[in-house]
Amino acid sequence: MPCKEEEDDSQWVNDPLADDVQCLDIEGSSRRRPSDDQIWLKIKDKTGVTNSTSFQQLDENIRIEMFLELKDCGASLRQLERLTGIGKGVIHRI
Repeated sequence: MPCKEEEDDSQWVNDPLADDVQCLDIEGSSRRRPSDDQIWLKIKDKTGVTNSTSFQQLDENIRIEMFLELKDCGASLRQLERLTGIGKGVIHRI
């Protein structure tokens, strides 16, 4: 038979929350990763290249600028590595 404290706790746990209570709700923008297509659109718009080989042949300063911009948009290192063919260690150092 449950003790008195357990009964009180179970009642508290099972009571619905008031409508104005916000638990773990994060206001503002979500940090969802952009899709691969969205990343390639950004790369294409800024540089004009459409594949990883062309991207690798870009001037280093342009690549660095693109990586920084894409990172600010929420792209992950592994995603950038996969799309551009440039190692994540190189991207991480940027």
